[in-house]
Amino acid sequence: MTSLARRGFLRGAIGATIGLGSRRAHAQAEKLLTIAYEDAGRPIAADFVGLSYESAVLAAADYFAPNNASVLGLIRTLGANGVVRIGGNTSADTVWRAAGATARPADLIITPRSIDQLAATLRNIGWKLIYGLNLARGTPEEAAAEAVYVARAVGASLLAFQIGNEPDGFGLWMHVRPQGYDAAAYLAEWRVFHAAIRASLPDARFAGPDVAATTEWVGALAAARPEGLVLLTRHYYAEGPAGAPEVTLARLLQANAQSDLKELARYGRAYQLPYRIVEANSVYNEGQPGVSDTLGAAFWGLEFMFEAAAAGAAGVNFHAGVHNRRAGEDKAYTPIARSGGGRYQARPLYYGMLMFAQVVGGALLPTRLTAPIDDLAAFAVRAGNGSLRVCLINKDLTRGMRVRIDPARSFVASSVMRLAGPAVDAKAGITLGGSRVDDFGGWAPMSGASTPVRDREITVDVPAASAALVMFDL
Repeated sequence: MTSLARRGFLRGAIGATIGLGSRRAHAQAEKLLTIAYEDAGRPIAADFVGLSYESAVLAAADYFAPNNASVLGLIRTLGANGVVRIGGNTSADTVWRAAGATARPADLIITPRSIDQLAATLRNIGWKLIYGLNLARGTPEEAAAEAVYVARAVGASLLAFQIGNEPDGFGLWMHVRPQGYDAAAYLAEWRVFHAAIRASLPDARFAGPDVAATTEWVGALAAARPEGLVLLTRHYYAEGPAGAPEVTLARLLQANAQSDLKELARYGRAYQLPYRIVEANSVYNEGQPGVSDTLGAAFWGLEFMFEAAAAGAAGVNFHAGVHNRRAGEDKAYTPIARSGGGRYQARPLYYGMLMFAQVVGGALLPTRLTAPIDDLAAFAVRAGNGSLRVCLINKDLTRGMRVRIDPARSFVASSVMRLAGPAVDAKAGITLGGSRVDDFGGWAPMSGASTPVRDREITVDVPAASAALVMFDL
């Protein structure tokens, strides 16, 4: 894809306009965005932001470790609250070994030390945990023993257990069950594991079914109403597989998850249970280089989080980590990747997550855009103190847009924070608020000039392939 030069970062404005002035001469006709400020809105949970990891990350016991200052710092910068999910395909290869018993060479050994390190990390960062157990190749007895140790070590930081990862693939691509393996067969196995865990841990809480794409299995588990079920879960990947010729950055930017989210929301309402996308990313099969690791993926991830929040999701966990535990290759789509010397760095998707993190805990408000177009996404969030945040994402790769915002009430001042980089397909040089995030999570966004708001409205120029967070202060 041809690189699109970015036109600079603007922190100030003149009068009631926050824009690019003469540096962007080809802006589209002005759009009017009106906001239903007085609406009750839809709350965005304080722990909406999440990260998902393969169970393999626990085998080495050095990633989630109290002395891994780089990873801990990067996660903390995403917010004081959040959710770590452990599971993924490698959960099918895990073996719980409390006493160091022998195992197959292919096994991933999870030990008490692994869990102790994870528990200490969670206490350090203040995040919650969704922990996956091995349904594919494990036994109910092993799962129960592992669950007991995890619960005792993690304590109040444990949100729920998941039994199995992508069970809708057990008979298809994993080949650990017959090809006709269905929701009924899954539920029969799930109940056996559930009973064994509850017998040892009567207050155990569960999330599930953690399916890849077969959303009706979510309804099947919810309809069974098992004791301790507190969260419905599913995965979501916008594109794939990696390497397919049709997977492009332009196509990713137009991805739409509305139908999947609406179906999940319907089950959530029917059974009065929250739902969460516990494994998500841009392109399945570890991501597509040149797509998943670019500034454009940050825009996609930012919009997806807003879409999920608007559909009532409890949160989104972006899948992260390495592709192959032996080769040590980073997944193309991981938000946090190694930078050398035992340190880690923020990839482009991280910056999209960080921009969204600025609005968690607020209420997502209805908006209306005159002459709406697919290339412009707009979201508004009212904070607890009454201030307003408006996120504008321009997905058009060639044309800028000018947006006039009517917040439906008066504010004292406004400023803008921009997500920027050298080009939409840039993999480096990404900044948020004019500042990059360092290897330890250090981030010092530049203070944008506060502009008085006159006559209630302001106008914002949004360059091609860019995002802006407009902040209205009382």
